[in-house]
Amino acid sequence: MNKKIKKISDFFLTIFFLLLRFFSLISTPKNRTRIGKIFGNIGFFILKNRRKIAVKNLTFAFPEKTTKEITIIAKGSFQNLGITFFELFAMSSLRDEELHKMIDFGDGLDLINTVNSRGKGMIFLSGHFGNWELIAYSVGVFTSLPITIIVKPQANEFADKFLNKYRTSRGNKIVSMYNAAKTIITVVKNKETIALLADQSATKDKDVFVNFFERPASTFKVVGELAIRYQIPIIMGVATRQTDGKYKAELVELKYDDLENSLDGVYKLTERHTKLLENFIRKAPEQWAWMHKRWKHSHSGC
Repeated sequence: MNKKIKKISDFFLTIFFLLLRFFSLISTPKNRTRIGKIFGNIGFFILKNRRKIAVKNLTFAFPEKTTKEITIIAKGSFQNLGITFFELFAMSSLRDEELHKMIDFGDGLDLINTVNSRGKGMIFLSGHFGNWELIAYSVGVFTSLPITIIVKPQANEFADKFLNKYRTSRGNKIVSMYNAAKTIITVVKNKETIALLADQSATKDKDVFVNFFERPASTFKVVGELAIRYQIPIIMGVATRQTDGKYKAELVELKYDDLENSLDGVYKLTERHTKLLENFIRKAPEQWAWMHKRWKHSHSGC
């Protein structure tokens, strides 16, 4: 894409995002859900390749389900993506009391504070499930902990900067996964919190393959390596959307004190946090991003 076309593209993208932000801000939480579903439905019908990937992944993951059931879940997955995207634009403008009404942590915040009080820092894991943007954002707001989020940059640089502006509006830091090594070490040494999504497809030859929905999936081993080497506590959390459009957060500390600092220990820990995320997804499969090529390095190619 030449510079002139890119400028035009970024201009229209700016207008589009500003319009989305305007409508998100003036909408009620229920209407954000409704509008987000509309975006998801549009995506489901026009993004044929992604729809095909979602259906194929779901067919592998749930062989017992009918074609109709698979289609319903796939469509729900697109709707979830649309809702999450639309809600993101209003997130930074919500008051603390509005955030508390939007997401219920139960005793999850107490767990985070308890783990943090050990003075070893923390690794906060989640996945592309429910509203993953909301849980990372609200944990930072409610606990005031310095959180560094490792993200995969968007292909469009403008969109990437635009979205990261909202993600960091209340103090969270963003670091690209492609140049995060030095930052991660600094965060670890400072006993602070690293947050990342644990369900993206990793490399074919440098990471580890663990079963995810009964299929080997390439999974980043950095979580296991850091945790075991530096004895950093791990919390995995998801924000599941309820029928009223609000969210219920579930947070679990992942124990690994029985594992040694070895390749086998790293593998087993990676296997454990992957299985824990799978268990969350099985409870509400329509809230996970099935259109992602999670198994692209496996024989099935998705």
